[in-house]
Amino acid sequence: MTAFIFNPSLIRQKEQEVEFLTFFHTHEFDVIDLPVVETFDWTGMTPDDLSLMPRRETWVQNGKVHTLRHDWTNAIVRYLQKYHVRSRQVAYSGPVYKNGEGSHQFGMEVFSDVRADQQHGLALLLEFIRDRLQIGVQTAVISHYALLKSILTPEQYTDPDIRRALSQRSTSRLQQLLGDHPLPQLLELQPESQLHKLRELYPELEPILGELTAWEEEIRRAGIEAVYPDITALPSQSYYDGVFIQLYEPGRTAPFASGGQYTAQSKAFGMGIFY
Repeated sequence: MTAFIFNPSLIRQKEQEVEFLTFFHTHEFDVIDLPVVETFDWTGMTPDDLSLMPRRETWVQNGKVHTLRHDWTNAIVRYLQKYHVRSRQVAYSGPVYKNGEGSHQFGMEVFSDVRADQQHGLALLLEFIRDRLQIGVQTAVISHYALLKSILTPEQYTDPDIRRALSQRSTSRLQQLLGDHPLPQLLELQPESQLHKLRELYPELEPILGELTAWEEEIRRAGIEAVYPDITALPSQSYYDGVFIQLYEPGRTAPFASGGQYTAQSKAFGMGIFY
């Protein structure tokens, strides 16, 4: 007879999922679930779908492409595009599979273009992280996906070499590719000085920079003192189009929570916790 091993950490993980969903449900979020296996039709796949396929676990059956869920926001956007959803805000939990590895994620989405509604969702998430998970978030990195689109030409923005240099934060390579463009010099400044310089160079960016500053102030009010701007952010999918936030635990180099603004059927904001 096979002996089963009692695993307290697994029990605690499941308890945290229930706590998360219950917490957001008490704040009038609808709790949703979606299939972990997603089905695609080759003829209907978008450029975003195709670009993500190398990172998905995929197989073909009966002429359809089947994949394991790669990202919750991506799954929710696809669901919103297919069905009419009345929910104003939702919470979720469940597995995701990226590059051959599985992990769990829980998060929330707010379907509103009102900044106060979106920031309320973020405040609730931070409250849960602090009070329920007992994680002291010390650092946040904040960016806005419209910045690079505004200071680069369409050709520069889509150039794969430039995008690779941006992802690698290689100022020397950017200097080679962009010539006398101010972006490489901007990236050599301290993060807190970059936005001031952007205001000097591109006064027309004030609406975007003002939005970024408003979110930075909200994050600081929530108790995170170290908030750093990142002007090099490139969206992984086309529907990401606004503020993007990453949260870091003390001593960790990878974020444990991230998310931001996107457009599905309408404007939305979502954040996910990885565990």
